[in-house]
Amino acid sequence: MHRTRFYPALILGSGLALLSTVACADLMLGSPAATLEGAARADGDSLGRGRAALRARNFDQAEKAFSEAYRQNASSVEAMLGMAAVSHAQGKAKLARDWMSSAVAMAPGQPAVLQAQARLLVEQGLPAAAEESYRAAIASRPDDAQLKLDLATLYAESLKKPGQAVSLLREVVRLKPEMVEAQLQLGMALSMDGRTEEAGRVLDDALRREPNNSRVLHARALAYLKQRQAGKALELLDRALAQRKDYAAAVVARGDALHALGRSEQALDAYQRAIALAPGSSLPHALMAQTLEHLKRPAEAEKAYREALRIDPDNIRIANNLAVLLAKQKTSLDEALGLAKRAADKEPGRSTFFDTLGLVLQARGDTAGARQAFERAVALEPGNAEFRQHLSRVGVAGAVAATAAAPAKPAPAPVVASAPAVAAVAAPAAKAAVSSVPVAVAPAAKPAASAEDAARLVAGRLEAWRMAWESKDAGRYLAFYASTFSPSDKRARGAWEADRRSKLDKKGEIKVQVNGLAIKAEGDAVSAIFEQRYQSGNYSDVGRKRLEWVREGGEWKIRREQQI
Repeated sequence: MHRTRFYPALILGSGLALLSTVACADLMLGSPAATLEGAARADGDSLGRGRAALRARNFDQAEKAFSEAYRQNASSVEAMLGMAAVSHAQGKAKLARDWMSSAVAMAPGQPAVLQAQARLLVEQGLPAAAEESYRAAIASRPDDAQLKLDLATLYAESLKKPGQAVSLLREVVRLKPEMVEAQLQLGMALSMDGRTEEAGRVLDDALRREPNNSRVLHARALAYLKQRQAGKALELLDRALAQRKDYAAAVVARGDALHALGRSEQALDAYQRAIALAPGSSLPHALMAQTLEHLKRPAEAEKAYREALRIDPDNIRIANNLAVLLAKQKTSLDEALGLAKRAADKEPGRSTFFDTLGLVLQARGDTAGARQAFERAVALEPGNAEFRQHLSRVGVAGAVAATAAAPAKPAPAPVVASAPAVAAVAAPAAKAAVSSVPVAVAPAAKPAASAEDAARLVAGRLEAWRMAWESKDAGRYLAFYASTFSPSDKRARGAWEADRRSKLDKKGEIKVQVNGLAIKAEGDAVSAIFEQRYQSGNYSDVGRKRLEWVREGGEWKIRREQQI
């Protein structure tokens, strides 16, 4: 059964955050006071009391002190920053941003204030706006290494652009080749971008400069894990923990190394220790669950996954893994379906989540729904052999069932197909796939039931066809057309295919939407009629289309395509 692996991807993904964590109070109160010019000091005592109260998490006292400082000096940027920090800590996000905007307006172009604004925006989950603030700060102070390190962290962590983080960090390393922190973050960003060998070289250089730096040892160990060199990783992690015994991230990574070396029981001990060191983190619980699954202890694994979800209820990767476990055990399948749908809905571009959805639907006995989900997984990741195997299994079963149920000469029975359940769960509004329509099937009649099965299978194939077209995968797109297909403009099949390949090979994205789908069984064929919306960079059109599908080689393929 396929699941999203936490080992070691999630640790690598959180590496930069682990290496550059800043306390909330320091996000906005660290440096502006020392750098602003001309600020009156009548508010100095109040500001000091406010900072102390904020760091002690006494928000009422902090608010009172900063309010007093603001009354004493209405132009006090430090007081505004303090009120922003207090409001943010109290969960008043909009008020925090308003106070921060006032500080930026009072000290235009001040890099420290822009940096504080950017960090607030990161904390509030607004990375695009944070990027603008960082860029403005860097424009005012282009040689400030810390600003570039902060922006690189934003690129790697929140914006999922490790390549841009790499470019920025290379600048810092060129400016300050002796700066181990910059080398450390560059190595982590390279690893996240899949350039593991180069990451190793950068981190080796950092280790030559500081051989006992526990964070660099940890980062190099993660790169070794990604290169499947668990023995070397374990050696470095032991060195890191000799320097800092309470280094929770290194303990987690040590568990990964032990698991990779086949020492699963020792890996469990490491994860338990990490839980004690970082009780608020869901990661060691999730990793422990995976290890327990490997040890064939599903009940304990389920308990560990549930504890991870209790700590981090919005973590869809953990939800995905629990859904797979439940499907495998064939227990709590309604819950498993909800978890799988939530993951697919949150990240409609991740193939693994649709594969999981297919596994859950298959466990529930919904073969047609499972096929649609597997079709979507394969469309998103056509080279994945496991996904193709899952699709092949339900495809053969569905074909046999449809053939067995079909009468020799069925009367044409109109069937309106519902959209694939997967598309309803996952497709974003801007790329709506097949629109949902109620199913209308004649009751208790075997031919109608067979037609309904065919309609659902064709609906799934139609969605896969749409996605192949939209992704501009010419080989996959053309494979949907039957050997008996003849272009509507009477061209030779070879000329038509060459034209389609040429158009799909052009640069730029395209969007293809299918709306108002109606499917009707017509003898040995199934017709799909829908509104098609096509858009490219310089062209768009809307029209009605009819695709006639027939079975060929165990698959439904397009025999005729026409505008209507």
